[in-house]
Amino acid sequence: MWFQDEARLGTKRVLRRCWAKRGVRPTAPHANGFEWTSVYGFVHPFSERTDLLRFDTVDTASFSAALSLFKARVDPADERLLILVVDNAGWRWSCHRASGWSSLPYTPELMPAEHLWIPLKEGLVNRAWPSLQALIEPLDQRCVWLIQQHALVSNLTSFHWLPAA
Repeated sequence: MWFQDEARLGTKRVLRRCWAKRGVRPTAPHANGFEWTSVYGFVHPFSERTDLLRFDTVDTASFSAALSLFKARVDPADERLLILVVDNAGWRWSCHRASGWSSLPYTPELMPAEHLWIPLKEGLVNRAWPSLQALIEPLDQRCVWLIQQHALVSNLTSFHWLPAA
């Protein structure tokens, strides 16, 4: 059983608290404008496997392409039945109705894939990105890093109530 979610990251900075000397107010760089890219995340909590795919946007066409790439990477010989749990994203409603899919109601805290974004964004916080192109390389590096963090992914996504599938 795999879980899927998507995140939008861009030139608008992500702020986090940071340590500073008493009496000194820390500053964070700022860049105007807002361009973004999207990351589709797939996680299998019990095998500690993660797959992250970057696309320009989040829409039904990109989601279909992400599903095809995910399937090709996880089961290239087409030998297994893959169960994929997705959320109730509004843009996905037309897909749900057309295909008869079912999905989780709005409960992001219960979606294991939602917890991938915390460590992914952590390496990109408190920085200004002058352009989307300047963000792409650090984001791709952070995705590769997260895919390799098996124990971290398992700790973040292996909820006690999940069936050991």
